[in-house]
Amino acid sequence: MVSSKAKAYLTFTTALGLALIAAPAAAQDAAPQEAQADDSAFGGTEIIVTAQKRAQNLQDVPVAITVVSGDQLERANVNSAEQLFQRVPTLTFRKGNTNKDSALSIRGVGTISFSSGVEPSVSTVIDGVVYARTGQQTSDFLDVERIEVLRGPQGSLFGKNASAGVINIVTREPDDAFGGYVDAAWYEGNEYRIRGSLGGALSDGLKASLTGFWSQYAGNAINVFNGNRVNGYEHWGVRGKLIAEPTDAVKVTLIADYSKNSDDGFADSIGTVFSSAFNNAVFIPSLAPLTLDGKNQDIDNDLDPYTKDKNSGVSAQVDIDLGAASITSITAYRHWYNYQQRDGDFRSDAPTYVNTGTASGDVRSHDRGDLKFDQFTQELRLASTGPQFLEYVAGLYFYKTKEVDFFNRTVTACTASTLPTVNGLTPCAAGSSTYVTNQGNADFTTKLTSYSAFGQLTANISDDFRAIAGLRHTNDKVSYDFIRVSTSAAAFPGVNPGFTSSGSIKDSGWSGNAGLQYDLSDDIMAYSMYTRGYKGPALNVFFNMQARDTGRIDPETSNAYEVGLKTRLFDRRLTVNIAGFYAKYDNYQANFLDLVAGQVVTRLTNAGTVSTRGIEMDFNASLTDNFSLSGGLNYTDAHINQFICPPGAAVTCAAAINGKPLPFAPKYKGTVTMDWRLPLNIDGFNVDLNSSLAYQSRTQFDINQNPNAFQGAYAIWDAGITVRTDDDKYSLSFLVKNLTDKHFVIQRIPNGTSFMRQITPRDAERYVGVTGRVNF
Repeated sequence: MVSSKAKAYLTFTTALGLALIAAPAAAQDAAPQEAQADDSAFGGTEIIVTAQKRAQNLQDVPVAITVVSGDQLERANVNSAEQLFQRVPTLTFRKGNTNKDSALSIRGVGTISFSSGVEPSVSTVIDGVVYARTGQQTSDFLDVERIEVLRGPQGSLFGKNASAGVINIVTREPDDAFGGYVDAAWYEGNEYRIRGSLGGALSDGLKASLTGFWSQYAGNAINVFNGNRVNGYEHWGVRGKLIAEPTDAVKVTLIADYSKNSDDGFADSIGTVFSSAFNNAVFIPSLAPLTLDGKNQDIDNDLDPYTKDKNSGVSAQVDIDLGAASITSITAYRHWYNYQQRDGDFRSDAPTYVNTGTASGDVRSHDRGDLKFDQFTQELRLASTGPQFLEYVAGLYFYKTKEVDFFNRTVTACTASTLPTVNGLTPCAAGSSTYVTNQGNADFTTKLTSYSAFGQLTANISDDFRAIAGLRHTNDKVSYDFIRVSTSAAAFPGVNPGFTSSGSIKDSGWSGNAGLQYDLSDDIMAYSMYTRGYKGPALNVFFNMQARDTGRIDPETSNAYEVGLKTRLFDRRLTVNIAGFYAKYDNYQANFLDLVAGQVVTRLTNAGTVSTRGIEMDFNASLTDNFSLSGGLNYTDAHINQFICPPGAAVTCAAAINGKPLPFAPKYKGTVTMDWRLPLNIDGFNVDLNSSLAYQSRTQFDINQNPNAFQGAYAIWDAGITVRTDDDKYSLSFLVKNLTDKHFVIQRIPNGTSFMRQITPRDAERYVGVTGRVNF
């Protein structure tokens, strides 16, 4: 008998299938794209971006960029950077156990590290302010106008944090007219969202807005130890924006925001467990309540995973129009607090046996830690306005951060028992056994000071031909103080002995770009670009730091080449942008898996040389006034050219990984989105249908190429329908995510050769939702 839930799915998918069949036949030959930047999914709207620090038409910018509008994100229930990879083919997201350990990659290149002494390779910029850590940008998207994803090194204008690319997020400005909106959403699985905004003109030359959100999700997994749900969250936040224009030539923008995240995870569930004496006798029987396979997302932990984040900041942007040029100053301060806890032994009953022989390593391990991160940034730039022979952007940038960390790992072992030995194992129980607890506590502070000067010139040699050159010089200083206190003079599982150290490193480097741009016609532009990337020096400051980790991690440099074609065809109803690229990174800063007393840890190192090459296509096709297709497709070959094993590594690294793919770098990714205003001719109402498909090929998660640390190819299909009034005041939307109920993971972590841990995202199962919105 078919359940009512199954009938609902069947009805919806049948309706969707009929709608697709009825769609204009021309749609069958079109493929993916660059999103519209306004609220309309239809028509040939011009897309304005600020990828070169000034407003320009997307088709005039000699940079590979994917643009996704806030309206598209809302329709697809894409609410954070974690889900953005579903809409941008060249972007991948590495989810850590906490937001602190998450990372973004573009074209297969990104920085994955637990060290506080290294910066990301993908820069996140929100309203002109650089977010110095990926973990800062983990809250829900709030009132987004558009997201620009700039692919490849962007060192001239965005600096050393952009050696792989930039995610430039622009939020909506207050309207001149007073108004706002409220929307509320429910999604299957007890997920709720509420958002609202209010704003408009307060007086002549002064307008403001206040936007807030609250969201909650119960979680997609269960801790079988206590029945609690995990991988859920509760998030809330608020942003205020005030814009003053005292004269026609001066604009002042003040922004303040605060958000708080409480997450039950993300939990490491155990996937595949490999046969060994310890696993067969201890580990597998301990996890009997779980189904140990590639689809398991439940856990059996005596300590629930938990993460808490608080993000806040203020910024002031002043724009002054001088006529032939403009001055922009952006001053910003941000604070980030993160707390984390996790069960490091992945079991609820450890230790079960005396820690000897086959049961060696049978210990209970719990982790707790927090960090406080502060940053101050100041950017001052001068840019030409209006067309002229030499167009320019020049500026100065200052950047200072301080991170204060505390981390505790507590490990308990059973050292003796009066209970009888069975099959060579001596069981432990309270009252009959001796338990010994050791712990390590680390306090460390990391500071970074950086300043740079930059500029970019565009020479308009003719109406159709331009030459571009940019240069940036960056000076960096990284310093640290570290102390770890241990209750044991020897290493015990996951904890090195006590250690104290302090030090600093300095370096400087050049980044820049040079290229040519030629308009083949009013609607076709070709460009070629060389880019020199630079990412500053780093230090491997982390909980298990020891003497071998005090040396400098050399700056990461890159040489990148890109050629592209941007086209508008068929009366500008079809936009197709193509880019081919190659980039080589030297002294690549990457994580390497290592061991401390048999427990897996990670170490930051100059991993050697890696390269990435490929071809990308974005498109937007407005096939009729009421039907459009958009999307993107890319082929990326990101691989290790030559890996350098870090000195003193306990884990063997073999030259066999040379030529192998970089982690989180699928060769093929693609998205296609359909928007169709149904021709129902209902007086007073419009009905819009949208559907999207995202595909990615096999993805390896481990730089050491563990044969089990991968996710096979998969595709995710979403669909929705919206009914709205003609005046757009009221709307009601229905959504189905992951229509085919395709399971996938976004992370698999090898625990040595013993077992695989994995992280399963929210969207790895089918669910439905409904959103209602009122604009006023």
